[in-house]
Amino acid sequence: MNRRPQKSRSGYDSFSPSQVAHFKVSSPDTRFFESRKKQPVRRIVLLSLLALVLLLLLVNLAVNQFVQVRTVTVPVKGLDEAFDGFTILQISDLKGASFGGDQSMFSFALRNRDFDLVVLTGDMISARGNAQPLYALLEALQTLAPDVPVYFIAGDSDPEPTSMDYAAGGSPFAPWVLGAQQRGAMLLSAPQRIEREEQTLWLTTSAHLSLDIDTMQPQFEIGYLRALESGDENEIELATYNLGWLNATREAREAMEEDDVYVTATHVPPTDNDLTGSLTQRIDLLLCGHYLGGLVRLPLAGPVFIPSQSLPLYGLFPGADTYAGLSRRGTTYIHTSTGLGSRDDLYPGFFFRLFNPPSVTLLTLTMSTI
Repeated sequence: MNRRPQKSRSGYDSFSPSQVAHFKVSSPDTRFFESRKKQPVRRIVLLSLLALVLLLLLVNLAVNQFVQVRTVTVPVKGLDEAFDGFTILQISDLKGASFGGDQSMFSFALRNRDFDLVVLTGDMISARGNAQPLYALLEALQTLAPDVPVYFIAGDSDPEPTSMDYAAGGSPFAPWVLGAQQRGAMLLSAPQRIEREEQTLWLTTSAHLSLDIDTMQPQFEIGYLRALESGDENEIELATYNLGWLNATREAREAMEEDDVYVTATHVPPTDNDLTGSLTQRIDLLLCGHYLGGLVRLPLAGPVFIPSQSLPLYGLFPGADTYAGLSRRGTTYIHTSTGLGSRDDLYPGFFFRLFNPPSVTLLTLTMSTI
């Protein structure tokens, strides 16, 4: 006959009623159960902020894969009806960046868009001299608008357009310039005249309106004669080119009238001193880029930093509209493109655009009485 043992087999098998009376399911005693510590509020807030920042960076990265098209209206005093609605596509600071295969994002962004002129305002080549993204862009523009003229200037980071250092390769023109010209683009080496009915629009660079032609003429002529004496074909080609654009600039300046429309391209935004002189004061619209809009921009605050000694605090938090978009100085409208690329010697610590998506601009001229 089996009998239940009189004593517990272990010290935990039996407790007196007095020992277990105070234990309740709803409030276990902490002597046997560790209480779960509440997560600190700071940690929850920090993790939430980190998650938000990560989300914003991912969205920013996705947005930067596309090209935005900004539209700007520029009122021009005395503009004739023939040029009312004349639209200029400004593209700046590509810096060798690619947006889809064969720059397909440009074709996507500019589909069903109309424009009369394309101006590339410099720094289109990568820091390593890669011009293939520029070539793909020009080919895309040719497909989109084969009859629209495309002009370009060099930026401060682009290789020099002409130099005898290139002559060993067969031409004094930079390879990237030759490649761009082969794809239908034209180096803006002299003022270009665009006529519609009774009015003329001049596309120039700031140098065309400010250089001292009378001083440069004899220097270029001497250079041309020396090139002929040397018999070097590359040297002759370069001297002929320099003398040609100088003479073309002289002829254009003699033909310019005060009532004409003046659109000027320059890479670096001008200072007040750059807009002095009888010819430069005629400029209706000046197109520039260079500073990438500060690269990193904050909502409402604008760019964090723009390297410029002319700005307070050397460009730290210069203001929301600084070197970005349309501004007016005297009678001249200045459009500063925030550009497309991101890699730049001006910003060695940053390799991405933040809250500053890559963009091109369509600027439409309209009639104005003021």
